[in-house]
Amino acid sequence: MKVQLEQTISVTVTMILRPLVRILLRNGIPYSAFADLAKRVYIDVAEREFRIPGRKQSDSRVAIITGLNRKEIRRVRSLPLLDDAGAAGRYNRAARVISGWVRDPRFAGSKREPLLLSIEGEGPTFGELVKRYSGDVPARAILDELTRVG
Repeated sequence: MKVQLEQTISVTVTMILRPLVRILLRNGIPYSAFADLAKRVYIDVAEREFRIPGRKQSDSRVAIITGLNRKEIRRVRSLPLLDDAGAAGRYNRAARVISGWVRDPRFAGSKREPLLLSIEGEGPTFGELVKRYSGDVPARAILDELTRVG
């Protein structure tokens, strides 16, 4: 019976998440931001709704309830909320590339205007910019995303 309940919950959660993920992706919110939000909600619900009466809710208890370790609980609590102006850009790789393009002297002019970059080749390139600011995502994928969002 427990397996059937778990399967039913999985199917239901998937049905709930699909339109939510569609909204997140359309608005440039990547999985890492969603994962941190989900962890924050898990922690919040564990702290508020799964208390032992008369006892302080410790990080250890929250860890047991949520399956997150105490270090991760502290990390998630320290994150700024996404309504913080810079928080969303921290998660979105394309936004990090744009930020580097206007702030990094290697890729920006003296007035912080982005330099015209070739995809690959000599001198500062878009590929180098992407590698520096988005990690392992191919330059073409970032270029396609930037083109898509205008």
